[in-house]
Amino acid sequence: MRGLGALERPRLESALSASADSHRLTLVAAPAGYGKSTLLGDWVRKCDLPCAWLSLDRFDTQPARLFSGVVGAVQAAAGRLPLPGTDALLALDQGLAHDRAASYDLLLGALEHLTEPIALVIDDVHLAGPGLANGIVGVLAASAPPSLRLVLSGRGHTSIQLERFRYGEGLGELRAAELALTREEVAQFATSLGQDGDFDAGSLWAVTGGWPVAVHASLVSLAQSRNVPVTTPGSTPAHIPLADYVAEEILDQLEPALAEFILRATTSDWLGRRLAVELYGRPRGGVLLEECLRNGLFIEEHDYRGGESMYRWQSLFAAQCRRILQRRDPLLAERLHRVAARYYQDTDVVECAAQALQGRAPRQAVISLGAHWLEFVLGKDAQTLERLCRELPAPWNEDPEILMIRSVCRVLAGDAAAASELSERALSRTFVLDAVRRRQLDGYRVLFESSPAGGRLDLLTTLADDGRSAVGASDDGRSASCSSGLFLLAQAEYRLHRSSDQATVLLHAVSGSGNPKQLEAVEIPAQADLALAFAAAGDLVGADEHATQAVGRAEALGWSSRQRIAPAWLARGIACYWRDDLTAARTCLVKAQRLGSDLFPAGPLSAVYRVLVDHAAGDAPRLADSGAALESFHTRGFYAVSGDALHTIAVAKLAEAQGNVAGALAIVQPLGAGGHGALADALLAEMLRRGGDVDAAQRCAESVADRRRNSYVDTCLSLTEALLANGTGDTAAAHERLEHAVQRAEPESVLRPFVERRGELADLLVQHAVWGTAHESFIAALMARETQGETRLRPQSYWSLTEREREVLAYMRSIMTAAEIADALYISVNTVKTHERSIYRKLGAGSRRDALKTAAKRGIV
Repeated sequence: MRGLGALERPRLESALSASADSHRLTLVAAPAGYGKSTLLGDWVRKCDLPCAWLSLDRFDTQPARLFSGVVGAVQAAAGRLPLPGTDALLALDQGLAHDRAASYDLLLGALEHLTEPIALVIDDVHLAGPGLANGIVGVLAASAPPSLRLVLSGRGHTSIQLERFRYGEGLGELRAAELALTREEVAQFATSLGQDGDFDAGSLWAVTGGWPVAVHASLVSLAQSRNVPVTTPGSTPAHIPLADYVAEEILDQLEPALAEFILRATTSDWLGRRLAVELYGRPRGGVLLEECLRNGLFIEEHDYRGGESMYRWQSLFAAQCRRILQRRDPLLAERLHRVAARYYQDTDVVECAAQALQGRAPRQAVISLGAHWLEFVLGKDAQTLERLCRELPAPWNEDPEILMIRSVCRVLAGDAAAASELSERALSRTFVLDAVRRRQLDGYRVLFESSPAGGRLDLLTTLADDGRSAVGASDDGRSASCSSGLFLLAQAEYRLHRSSDQATVLLHAVSGSGNPKQLEAVEIPAQADLALAFAAAGDLVGADEHATQAVGRAEALGWSSRQRIAPAWLARGIACYWRDDLTAARTCLVKAQRLGSDLFPAGPLSAVYRVLVDHAAGDAPRLADSGAALESFHTRGFYAVSGDALHTIAVAKLAEAQGNVAGALAIVQPLGAGGHGALADALLAEMLRRGGDVDAAQRCAESVADRRRNSYVDTCLSLTEALLANGTGDTAAAHERLEHAVQRAEPESVLRPFVERRGELADLLVQHAVWGTAHESFIAALMARETQGETRLRPQSYWSLTEREREVLAYMRSIMTAAEIADALYISVNTVKTHERSIYRKLGAGSRRDALKTAAKRGIV
């Protein structure tokens, strides 16, 4: 890839040198067009080591030819720079003996005699086929002495077993992520091709993903099309001419079945295993998907949702593949777009519409929009919704439901005249609808016809009130339509991570109403969402009850794997997290994510909670996984939701988990001092306090003054305020806020906020027990919990306190009597007194006060 305007890449040359110096084997692996051979050529010319070079071709699948090439290359390098100990190497016969093992041993023995290291670079190792591992290259990789530094370069997965190097002596690797051009290198490359300093290299880098051949083709295309340097900022070619390159240099080099799979599977940039199988049309689609991933063929695994992993093609590569398929078989290309549209119909409306239009199936887009447009409306993304409706071709853009949707969008935009005109056109064309769609449209009319002109929350309240009366007043289908509409409204509310009270009102209007047999399909998911409503509102007991009922009813009907039960599992996960049952919390959250989809909160919200759970547990490997899922779900989100603040806080938690408190603070500071959702602001206030931005933390806590009905939100904020007051010496305010936190936490057993701040709260809790509290048992239980985590690490001896004695000692820090301690621990008063006497004896104390003083000196409490 030398071409016009050669680009030096010292960062890669340095990385390759460092790898060759520290590893016996280095692998340079990436698809075509990443400049592997160019990089290796530059490195060989500048390398301080004697370097042997061998480029393979398809004939090197023969062991004898490969052996001859390797020996010849090493001898040529040794002959150019005579080194001590090269005599045996130069005397080797390049022919492969009948006993191949004997020839291999002779080469290994000759390499043993070298007194200085030598590098052997073998390029295009993928052309040697699966026999590479059993030939001389495999032998050198496994058994060559340290004097040989082996550098292998090729496309994708090599047949040589590399795991023992990765987890044993070490393996140097440079892959596509490292070989891709950086933003700065794209700018430098553009300058070398005649572009001036105003050229927008960032846009080109974003479009190409730093794929060197694509960057080069784009810049050359720009220069040649105008025959003058490009000076307009942001100028990037609308079409990057890479289709022929992809066809010849990538697809034609693969096995025919894999090449066909790629052409079919790149119909959509995003896909899971099920869609891969459907697009390929054969069961081996999943296997070929894994082969693409293993060979690094422009695809990466991202998040896990809806019961399967999701994969993403490199966008530019996928676009070229679609262009190739369109050119070769346009009818097949259209049919595959229709397959993708059906797959995304209920999970990604935007993608479904795009695929349907490319597949000349606008009816599919109409169906998806009709089923899910309310999520756009409540998500305040009416502009996207209206754009999708307007992009529909005639006569589908005159469909009554589409016209009604556009009317709602115009109302939200404040254009009453256009809304009225669209509504009249919709009603005049209802004769084209079938019975099912007409009932659905009537149901939405019932929901919206009496809506006020005020804000969204007033609208929801009116809808809930009207919906209750409509559900109970009619048996002509209006009841089911209203229930479905209310249910959809509530789901959309929850997708936004806001207004849990409004969603609860809507769900109560559905749950338990109407004919159970007719509405069971609505009621059970509604109860699952109602469980989530309670969890999000801070009613953890109610969340548990409704989640248990929803899961039980669903399992009785064989629904246990349905995605509409995911909110029940998410509700359980949230409740377990705030009760500090982290193991159970993670189990429930994983279940929620596996069952959930983009239309339910189980995706983005459970991703945030998974980060919180793994951060609390200090589980680094799982935290890395949950962090990746969080980020990929954030980039995957297809509605503009208000969960960005929670996402930002979760990202900051990841930085905090790595000990980067300053970095975490820098991440959350752009959020300002509140004004987001109540949960986000509660978490933000504490992160600001821990990061040292006390003023912002105080302002953030104050901004939630009228949004503290949630038990765990109020507990979090009250503890943050208590610690802020304690830090300024305002002891009275600190104890008042701590008492309020305990009062809110005890009924729902909210423990996580106390555990998270245990280091700073320990002394304050002891002081608070003396100061006076109406919640002595809860305070004592918190102090006892504080001591339980360290007991397993202490060596036991005659003078060591037992675990039960430590528990009693923790309660002794309060003003509770022996009888009250006995009640709290479910043991007898005599047993408590026995433990107290044992504690006094072991600590050499004569009273409770002396025992506590001694225990504090010894670090027991």
